[in-house]
Amino acid sequence: MSNAKASSQAEESPKLVLRTYQASDYNYVDYLYYSTYFALVPEGVRRKLWSPLTWAIWFGVYSYLLLIVPVLLSGMNVPSWAPLALKVFFTFAWAAVWFAALFAATDRFEIVDKVECARQNDLSDPEVYYLNWIKREVIVDDEESEQEKSNSKKRVTFDKDAKPAVEVVRERKPESEQTPSHFWVLAMEGTPCAMLGLACNREDIEDKRETLPAPWKRLGAAIFRRYHLTVPNIFKASPTAKRDIFAKAHEPNTATLQRLAVKYEFQSCGLSTLLINRAINWAADHGIERVYATTDEMMMQAENVLQLRHGFKKVEKKRTGWFGQYEATWYCDVQEWKEKNNDKTKPQFKKVSS
Repeated sequence: MSNAKASSQAEESPKLVLRTYQASDYNYVDYLYYSTYFALVPEGVRRKLWSPLTWAIWFGVYSYLLLIVPVLLSGMNVPSWAPLALKVFFTFAWAAVWFAALFAATDRFEIVDKVECARQNDLSDPEVYYLNWIKREVIVDDEESEQEKSNSKKRVTFDKDAKPAVEVVRERKPESEQTPSHFWVLAMEGTPCAMLGLACNREDIEDKRETLPAPWKRLGAAIFRRYHLTVPNIFKASPTAKRDIFAKAHEPNTATLQRLAVKYEFQSCGLSTLLINRAINWAADHGIERVYATTDEMMMQAENVLQLRHGFKKVEKKRTGWFGQYEATWYCDVQEWKEKNNDKTKPQFKKVSS
């Protein structure tokens, strides 16, 4: 009876599969990344509340509001408690407005910018960025269309406006151009619930997004357009502006861990450790000696995982804003990690045929 009970429990336990990213995972990966990143908004607001500048601005405006209370009530026949009531109202109203402003700035500007940066660059097609595939579009020849439809590596789509049919041809990069980059998906019962990428770039990669003018230029242009005025050249984007660098070239035998994301309900189950273990073992098998990772002020949980569970060391911390924003770079020696953590996940995983 005990054997039957044990076997039934084994059957009921969820099945985890750690595998290479597939094109069919795109929608899952896209949702997984932006949903987990937007969940970091409260952490971003909390970090801003730690900044002295945040409180300096709040107390500065608050002091001004208290000073104008007598001015507002001067010459008015109001009860004696009115000044105190107005000061209490200003206190709570300004606190609510300032907190809402911090929340909106974090949610609508910082998080959106970081999420779109990833979605329009490496996560726009992980197969191309991480898995050494080349994809190109060609027009389908009518005589060959029937043969090409049967090719499983090609997708044929037809435009609704009767434009020529276009096929996406996928092929591997030449071996000499391939890098040891990779992208993993951890699926539970067939549904991706976590992911991680290991990037290794031989050259600088430009940001695919258009280069936007400075915030003050965008604000000035918006004001002129709001009142239907001609926007001065000073507020316009430079037509010759170079695109920003999305990712710099790696030094030989180095790589970067990035795009670590775990579905919210599984974030206390140790899945990030399984992914990082796999990535570093992959790095060791492919001649990578040093693995780096980058975090920001919203990723305290990720920093704890890197530092406490995997022995990453912080090598640089760069301020990126006035309200507590920063970018930290972490470093891990692959050989040293292997000596301390080798074979930790082997009892938990077994190889399955693809």
